[in-house]
Amino acid sequence: MAPLNVDEWTHNFVAEVAPDNEPKDVPSANEIKALSDYLHGHLSVREAAVAYTRDTISATTNSDVWYLLYHMAQDLPETQDRLIELIRAISTLPDEERASGEIQAWSSVCMADLHGDLRDRWDGEAEHIRGNRAEARPRAFVDLTIFIARLRSEGLLRTNYFDEAVMWSALEKEEPQRVLNTFILATARYLEWAVRDVFNESHKGGIGRWDSWKSRIAVLGNEGQLSEETREAAKSALARMTVVESVATLGNMVEAEGVTVQ
Repeated sequence: MAPLNVDEWTHNFVAEVAPDNEPKDVPSANEIKALSDYLHGHLSVREAAVAYTRDTISATTNSDVWYLLYHMAQDLPETQDRLIELIRAISTLPDEERASGEIQAWSSVCMADLHGDLRDRWDGEAEHIRGNRAEARPRAFVDLTIFIARLRSEGLLRTNYFDEAVMWSALEKEEPQRVLNTFILATARYLEWAVRDVFNESHKGGIGRWDSWKSRIAVLGNEGQLSEETREAAKSALARMTVVESVATLGNMVEAEGVTVQ
């Protein structure tokens, strides 16, 4: 079932973004209703996918179909399970001809437009954290990072952009303690879901930064100037990295020996 505050959040969110955006870039009444009905259990995920995308198919101009979903996932992380199910369902919808005459290929839209939207959102939130701006929301930034990692682990973001960006922000760039406390926590949460993707991408071509990332995160796990929560998150991330590395090493050994694992 939907969290009790989902409809209130949606109402407030639309009221906040409407004055600064063109009508086509504001979530439509149809999208809002379809999402609410789905989260309240009145629509199946397939029914919700069809209902939520109707306005995109009937529109003659491009609109941001993902806007409402990723903002909700960031602000109401308890909805992430259901939202990921919805995005997966949308990605499996058949190609359709829009009112504009263009073909809407939902599978490629998920991989391209959704990635672009999330990239811009994540980069912007990261800059708010670095600049200590009034818009900075460290916990919401971590929740956005978790959402991205979950989409990545589900195969709905087939790109290594976030693997590189998340690891670089925390483990390669010199940042003040205030920023590191947030970035390390975000990286640890990202690795909870996408550590295998990060490992595989970092080792493509036999050249990667995995070892330096591990060394850096081991140091940060014992950095007294960081918060206890951040240090514990770093230790947890290091443990996950060690496990996936060990599993990969074992798999390589088994393959080299020609043993079939049942």
